[in-house]
Amino acid sequence: MGILKKLVALRPKNELKVVGTSQTNQNSKIDYNTEGYETSKSCQGREYTLKTSLETIYQKFENDSKIDISNQERLKQPYTTELKGKTTALLNKNEEKETLEKEVQTYENEIEKLHQDTINVRRNPNEYGLNVDKKSTAKFWIGLLFLLPLSAYILIFYISTSYSAFFRTFDPSTSLFQGMFYPKALSKAYTDGLLELGFVLFIPFVFFALGYLIHMFQENKGLINVFKIIALFVITFLFDSILAYLIDEKLYNLNKTFDSPEFSVAIAFQSVGFWLIIFAGFVSYIVWGLVFDFVMKEHADRDKIQSFITDKLEEIVNKEKRIIKIKNGIKNIQDGISVLEKRIAELQNIVDGFILPIRNYKLLSAQYLQGWQKYIDAELRIGVNEKNILQETCRGLYEKHIKSLELDVDDYQNKVYTKTL
Repeated sequence: MGILKKLVALRPKNELKVVGTSQTNQNSKIDYNTEGYETSKSCQGREYTLKTSLETIYQKFENDSKIDISNQERLKQPYTTELKGKTTALLNKNEEKETLEKEVQTYENEIEKLHQDTINVRRNPNEYGLNVDKKSTAKFWIGLLFLLPLSAYILIFYISTSYSAFFRTFDPSTSLFQGMFYPKALSKAYTDGLLELGFVLFIPFVFFALGYLIHMFQENKGLINVFKIIALFVITFLFDSILAYLIDEKLYNLNKTFDSPEFSVAIAFQSVGFWLIIFAGFVSYIVWGLVFDFVMKEHADRDKIQSFITDKLEEIVNKEKRIIKIKNGIKNIQDGISVLEKRIAELQNIVDGFILPIRNYKLLSAQYLQGWQKYIDAELRIGVNEKNILQETCRGLYEKHIKSLELDVDDYQNKVYTKTL
């Protein structure tokens, strides 16, 4: 058996009581006092015999304490109670840890599924309740490939035709094509002034805005929206007609003779150039509007998929944050489990070992020394000085004996001997 450590008294120092009843203590006092007296008398108070006697008394006291099962159970009761409490707390901690670990596993499985969803939604969006074409991405890029050059064409056409119709002076060599497409439209407009430049530069965006409005009205079903769309097409057609009329008029006036009639709407309706200008602008505008509407619809489908993916990624982030929080909780619980396991091991060693009530032993051994010295004082026939020296020697042997057993510290009730591992 090895000594693990000294434990603090179970009661405050001023309330400590030795083991046994008052009558038992009184009898022990008489017995050990008498035994010390008789042993000292038999060996004439020799200090060497005292040393051996004290060791024998301690061994007997220790053996008696070990075999006194009822007293050991009483002494170990506080540790047994604490052991049961700590064991229950450990079970609760392990259950709590297991529950959190299962929760982490559940979140990790959900995150894995969310990652798979973000991949599979592009392949099979209908499985996730998204009413979109899984080829919407390819259609979007193809539509955009057509939309960009169409936009560039409309930009060039309306800049050129608007400048030619409102500001340009034609010369006799100007052809129909040159009347519609004038390469120097921007530079000439800049030379004419900022107002002219602003007009020809931004007028194409009026048509782009009309096309955007048509797309927006198409998204909302209803008779009113149909009338709005028809009105937008009529306005666009009328504006193209005005541009075509002004350009065709300038070309007509270059080639008319004295007997030619004045240019009119009737003449414009009979002119191939008039209709060619209209269709070069209006038809291309309709095509642009249809492609734009197609691209926007495909982009909306892509937005549905992207929005779905964004929601899933955000959900993943939230779950990962939750996992981190739970794992921190698991770490704290594990730290608590480690502390409990260490304390349970200590308590189990105490319960499996035995407890020595050292206050009782120190009391009995002191009584034995008292009887020993009583004989020396009362009956040993030696000189006074010799008696004093012998008394001091015996006292020194007793204190050395107590110290050798590590019983010299008087601040605890019992000494715990743990089971050797």
